[in-house]
Amino acid sequence: MEHQLYISALSVITAVIYSFVALDFARRSSRKTNSSRRLWLLSASITMGIGIWGMHFVGMMSINMSLKVHHDLSYLLLCMIFAIGGAWLAFYFAKKNLFISAVIMGTSMIGLHYFGMMAIFPTAAIRYDLSVFSLAAACAYLFSGLAMYRHFKTGRPSFLSHFFSSVLMAAAMAGLHYTAEKAMYMKSQHVHHMSHDPSLGSLTLIATAIVAVATLFISLLYMMGKWSDQQLKLKSALLKESKQQNHSLIELNPDGVYIINKDRTLTVVNRSLEELTGFTSEELIGKAYTFLLANTNAPRMESLFQRTLGGESLQVETRIRQKNGNVFDAEVTNIPYYVDNEIRGIVGTMKDLTVVRQVEQRIRESEKLAVVGELAAGVAHEIRNPLTTLKGFTQTMMNAPSSPEMKNYLNIMLDEIESINLITNEFMVLAKPHMTITASINVVPLIKQVTTLLTSQANLTNVIINSKFLIECGEIRGEKNQIKKMLVNLLKNAIEAMPEGGNVTVTATAGNTGNVLIYIKDEGIGMSSGELQQLGQPFYTTKKSGKGLGLFVSKKIIENHNGSVRFKSIPGEGTIVEISLPGLEETMKADNTPFIS
Repeated sequence: MEHQLYISALSVITAVIYSFVALDFARRSSRKTNSSRRLWLLSASITMGIGIWGMHFVGMMSINMSLKVHHDLSYLLLCMIFAIGGAWLAFYFAKKNLFISAVIMGTSMIGLHYFGMMAIFPTAAIRYDLSVFSLAAACAYLFSGLAMYRHFKTGRPSFLSHFFSSVLMAAAMAGLHYTAEKAMYMKSQHVHHMSHDPSLGSLTLIATAIVAVATLFISLLYMMGKWSDQQLKLKSALLKESKQQNHSLIELNPDGVYIINKDRTLTVVNRSLEELTGFTSEELIGKAYTFLLANTNAPRMESLFQRTLGGESLQVETRIRQKNGNVFDAEVTNIPYYVDNEIRGIVGTMKDLTVVRQVEQRIRESEKLAVVGELAAGVAHEIRNPLTTLKGFTQTMMNAPSSPEMKNYLNIMLDEIESINLITNEFMVLAKPHMTITASINVVPLIKQVTTLLTSQANLTNVIINSKFLIECGEIRGEKNQIKKMLVNLLKNAIEAMPEGGNVTVTATAGNTGNVLIYIKDEGIGMSSGELQQLGQPFYTTKKSGKGLGLFVSKKIIENHNGSVRFKSIPGEGTIVEISLPGLEETMKADNTPFIS
């Protein structure tokens, strides 16, 4: 059989175009959701089926013969069904078993060719040369198998790789069709060869129109697929960005963040929440949210949980327990989160209020200090005025002639007036800051002096004062009288905490950072955690006759010397006071000027 080269070329172009689009649709079907996967698989099957059928139909138009054609519609329908069904099965098995896929695709091409010939030449007796037809079938199986392998087993193909796979698929169709035509011969009174047929021009026009329309249709489908890909990429990018934003909001949030399901279980916790509670995410996820609550707060939080599930956003303060058994105050914010306008759970944040409570406590102490300072300044001023007058008259009397006994009394009066004046100066510590001239102080002899001073008081209550010096010289920079006053106050407190007697141990040692540490340990009645939190506040005392200012003044003196004080106490066992003061070298490096106290 002779062929029109132009129409034959159109048939091959048709096969390449349809194969390109069908393979693209088939690849999309492997990465979509179930519903869209079926749609893309059906689109690929229909496109490939039409491509095989179209290549055969246009190829038949290229045969240069005049014949009386009787189209058998049942055969034409069978051809279409065979091609589309075969393509569907081939693409369905492409990811599962490539060999089966290639066999099905080749068989569908062979079947369409055979039934297509039967549909166009129903009255002719068609025979085939077996050896040549075997070659045609081999083309169908081999090239379709190579095309499927390249497209589905080599990762995501580039445009050129995709195009080459389409060429291989078209080679399978064209190789089968034109080689099988060589193997075919038929006998019919209606078939005879012509060298010139006036109708060939119209056939060329029809074939061109068919290819053009088909190309336009498939191109539109391909463009729709690309548009769908762009939309999918855009949605994927937005989804990725949304996930990154959620990750930043949750994982990088300095506050603890959690998500609770409607069944009260924790499903998400961030790193900050792990640090706040001491529990890991593995220990928290799947647990009820009440797992983190102090027992006394569980009923109230359950009521708030139900209100949040009702659509109300709430911010409350509660008590949260840590893995080590400690409990801290926290501010919890719960808001409902919705999916499809339905509340699915609660998103919450947790903020540690420990620092806030400490700031509030400092503010209250500052307010009290301001009141005490004003009071102290007024009292000191009122006392100092008459003291000045008494001191002046006493000194005048000392200069006047008098008996030795009278001078002795006057000396005693001057000493007591000076003592009252010193007390007034110390009382001024509570008033506004003032400049204090400081000097180097060795705490070892100062501690010895204070313990000696208080030994008589200790003996009255059967208290024994022991001193331990783990350093030979603990030098600090400060005001000696203030440091002495602080040590006297703290040592007196230790003695008075043991009305039935006991031991007080004063230890001086060096710290790790060049600081001087002083420990005062007693065996008294001890204090509760609530009492420890109140220590050092103005007017707070645990003694019946105390005024609540001695410890406050001592703490103020330590702070003015850039030091710190800590209290450890066990009820019934006693109390340890730890005083830390900067060593002389450390102090001199920090500041060589007088400091404010």
